[in-house]
Amino acid sequence: VEGARAGQVLVDFSSLEPAATREMAAELERRTGVHWIDAPVSGGTPGAEAGTLAIMAGGREEDVERVRPVLAHLGQRLTRMGEVGAGQVTKVCNQMIVACNALVIAEVVALAEKAGVDASLLAPALAGGFADSRPLQILAPQMAESCFEPVKWHVRTLLKDLDTATRLSREEGSATPMSGLAAQLMRLHGSQGNLERDPATLIELYREEHP
Repeated sequence: VEGARAGQVLVDFSSLEPAATREMAAELERRTGVHWIDAPVSGGTPGAEAGTLAIMAGGREEDVERVRPVLAHLGQRLTRMGEVGAGQVTKVCNQMIVACNALVIAEVVALAEKAGVDASLLAPALAGGFADSRPLQILAPQMAESCFEPVKWHVRTLLKDLDTATRLSREEGSATPMSGLAAQLMRLHGSQGNLERDPATLIELYREEHP
């Protein structure tokens, strides 16, 4: 915090525990007068390169509006979700959906293959329907073709976020059984040497022979 001055705003783009974010923000403001905005993003490397990230922010309304012109260069959408920590809670929700989605897509691809369907046609066949999503369009073709390189993101990251979701749900007394099961499956896959591999490799969980 050396060089920090009262009235400045710190924008944190990392994905952290909401409680830890609130603690650090309070300590920073107490020591320096600097205000904190937690602004995790969604959209991955392609979104960052294209400047089309979705940014979910937590912080004072006036602080978020102050940095909005700068953040507009990074993302296509900046939404203030509430006070400090709200951005991190929203990112947890985002990652719960992404992780569960990835596992369901793996189930679907494996089922289609075993039922004699050309799984490479799933993504185009479902495009535009209620089941469509960006993860479906990205992961289903990769899974169907066993194309796991280059690694675009990591199983480790999804597992970390699911563990954060589990802790947050306990703190808030909110039931998250789907994400709890997703965490178990993700941990199993990671324990088989896949932590640094792409989540498209989740298909391998379902291609194994089961009695």
